[in-house]
Amino acid sequence: MLFHIFFINFQYRDLSRNNISGYIPDSIGNLIELTKLNLNNNMLNGTIPNSIGNLSKLKYLSLDQNMLSGSIPEFIGNLTELTMLCLSDNMLSGPIPETIGNLSKLEELWLDNNNLSGSIPKTIGNLTELLILWLDNNNLSESIPESIGNLSKLEWLDLNNNEFSGSIPESFGNLKELTIL
Repeated sequence: MLFHIFFINFQYRDLSRNNISGYIPDSIGNLIELTKLNLNNNMLNGTIPNSIGNLSKLKYLSLDQNMLSGSIPEFIGNLTELTMLCLSDNMLSGPIPETIGNLSKLEELWLDNNNLSGSIPKTIGNLTELLILWLDNNNLSESIPESIGNLSKLEWLDLNNNEFSGSIPESFGNLKELTIL
């Protein structure tokens, strides 16, 4: 069964925990009033369509626990109203885009259990509202950026099972709200 979108004026779509298969259609970008999109725990495959970048009112995007592949698109940085982004438990690869730093309202970022590689972008330090950052079980490498110390509200940080090198940044001492590391 292919996933199809027929309704344009919805603000909230929760189609999680079904047996929806196929790809996310480009027509999803026509749902311009959407504030919450939850498609987690399905059998969706293919890439994240660029048209999701049209959903400028989106505050909550959950595509986790699917079989999505390809990279995290650069347009993700256009979704500046996002407070929660969950792309965990897919087959996403490549780097975390620098544009992630544009999501200044983001409180939760879940990118764990993928095949992401490269370094954590320094722009991660722009996410000063972030409470939860899970990047575990990827192939991230190089050193952890000093800018992570800008996340002064961060409560949960999980970086385990990656390929980081170098030392723990001095700026970790700024993470005074951290309860889980």
